[in-house]
Amino acid sequence: MEPMPELSVIVPTLKPKGEIESVARLEQHDFTDYEVLVQSEDSATKARNEGIRRASAEKLVFLDDDSLPVEGYLERVSDLLEREAVVTGKIIHPNDDVIKRLTSHYDQGPRPRYVTRFWGCNAASRKEVFDDAGMWNEDITWGHEEKELAERILNHYPIYYDPELLVYHTYADSIVDYWRKQYELELQTPQLWEMNDVPSSSQYFRTLQTVLNPMNYVGVTPKHALVRSGANVMRFAGRAVGMYRHSSDRD
Repeated sequence: MEPMPELSVIVPTLKPKGEIESVARLEQHDFTDYEVLVQSEDSATKARNEGIRRASAEKLVFLDDDSLPVEGYLERVSDLLEREAVVTGKIIHPNDDVIKRLTSHYDQGPRPRYVTRFWGCNAASRKEVFDDAGMWNEDITWGHEEKELAERILNHYPIYYDPELLVYHTYADSIVDYWRKQYELELQTPQLWEMNDVPSSSQYFRTLQTVLNPMNYVGVTPKHALVRSGANVMRFAGRAVGMYRHSSDRD
């Protein structure tokens, strides 16, 4: 019988294994005591859940197919999970473009600390966490699945952030791609609100506040302001369409 690996790395993707950037990057590193589970289910949440079920290790790592971990990443994950149940790290959009200014949410600070959020392109946990907090919510296909899971996890375990657990990850390939992601993200916001019992009146107020708040159209440069403005309009459109769909489903 082969010994159990130290880590199980779970990657949701539709790409062939040979084309997955995160897997190729890990193969360049010195650490070898891990298995890779490439999951091609039809949503990231389903793929991650199936990876958890298949995992041989008790320590689980979640990466996207285009996550690029730095050297020493897996060793650091393994060490952190000896004392922490859930860990996440710093994520950097690698391109020096306007989108880099718009991804400050990726950076949770220069020092290690306990946080309330993580992203699926750079997260790890012990397998027992999913026994206690439940699995990834498969009703959320993309966009808010990390936030929803993090809220459940925090009822049982803290989430530890280490900025040296670093991954480079492109948030969007272009301005149009960035706008598209804002729309798709907000399509599912009403679903999350429904799960959290947010009243309809509050949902309408938050949606209108998004499009009417003048600060959402301000930027440090004209280009930055233009991209922020377009993204804000797309977020409003996504929420409005999402609310309409949920209202239609209830009817």
